Amino acid sequence: MKKLMAIALMLTAVLAAGAQGKWEKVHIEADELKGQEAGDVYVFTQPDIGSFVTWGFEKFQYRLTSDECQFDIQIASGIKGEFVLVGLYDDSNKLVESFKMWLDWESNWSNRFLRTRNAGTMSNPSGQKGKVKKMFKHLQSGSGYVRIVAARFDHTDFDLKILPFNL
Repeated sequence: MKKLMAIALMLTAVLAAGAQGKWEKVHIEADELKGQEAGDVYVFTQPDIGSFVTWGFEKFQYRLTSDECQFDIQIASGIKGEFVLVGLYDDSNKLVESFKMWLDWESNWSNRFLRTRNAGTMSNPSGQKGKVKKMFKHLQSGSGYVRIVAARFDHTDFDLKILPFNL
């Protein structure tokens, strides 16, 4: 009975750890027809919530993907997207810094994708690059985590806790 109980507790711990999410490196093959270059993509996925995608920590760009339902897309200055809340936390779950940032809706997808704008310094939202730099530096520090909260249409908030980058 004790062995069965110990196995059940270990299985619960493994499942709980897996529910926290994980990082993956995905290689994208070049596609001449689409003009797509080969490269690596880094994805943090948390089951039943969604994912955080970056094309490398030197590009200062990322995408959010909602698993369950659509983001609550708004229009600001003629551009579809949404303001998201970003929190940088330490290992004690204490909020170190927070800020709001605008993410654009990706028009070639359903309302389940938001991403930073990649239209050059003069066309990107004010302060975007600096905010993304802070997020990436925090993720690469090896401690704490980054939390992103975004409203979803007719559903609970998208609330993703991104653990430190560990690939």
